[in-house]
Amino acid sequence: MEHYVSRPDTIVIAGVRTPGSEQADTLVRLPAGKGSKLILAKIDATSNNDVPQAMSELDQRHNIQHLDIVIANAGIFTPTAHQKMGNMNLSDLQSHIDVNAYSVVRLFQGVWPLLSKSLKPVFLLNSAGAGTLGGMKSFAHFPLNSYAASKVLANFVVLRLHFEYPDLIAFAVHPGSVVTENRTQAAKMLGVEVEGLSVNDCVSGMMRIVRSFFPVDG
Repeated sequence: MEHYVSRPDTIVIAGVRTPGSEQADTLVRLPAGKGSKLILAKIDATSNNDVPQAMSELDQRHNIQHLDIVIANAGIFTPTAHQKMGNMNLSDLQSHIDVNAYSVVRLFQGVWPLLSKSLKPVFLLNSAGAGTLGGMKSFAHFPLNSYAASKVLANFVVLRLHFEYPDLIAFAVHPGSVVTENRTQAAKMLGVEVEGLSVNDCVSGMMRIVRSFFPVDG
């Protein structure tokens, strides 16, 4: 959010579960570039109604007529849920799929009426290398089954969007090994060192990829 709202003449829509929360208020207080602003939208990743309602509100209350870039960033990574296949709970698998994969479908279906009006619509999924069949061997020593399986499905969804919507730039990005609170907890559980990119470095790299589609205005 900070990277985009600091740019000039940019409207950023931040989807949050609880708009009145302290975390949401922190987003509102982010410094904005000249002519830029941030709008909070109530979006719970597990809700079938939040995204359509949020899009309707953007149109009616804020006169937002189109969206240019949508980033599917909602996700969960519950360290205690990750067990070997013989011990994993299907409820853990289902909860990861609901947030990490089904929410991508919910988001796209809800935003497409506005996103389709962009001259160059972009739909980006914040994914993971562990969620690819080709990359499974690299992560085989970690029991990331619930998380990885949900990301495999999410990647499938985005690839299908690429084929089904020729005018849409739809792709998934593996941000790398990012040091977050969840990753720190997972590393502790797995008995490995916490190392990787900072959140700022990760976001900067992802934004460079997005900007490559807009070489003139960034």
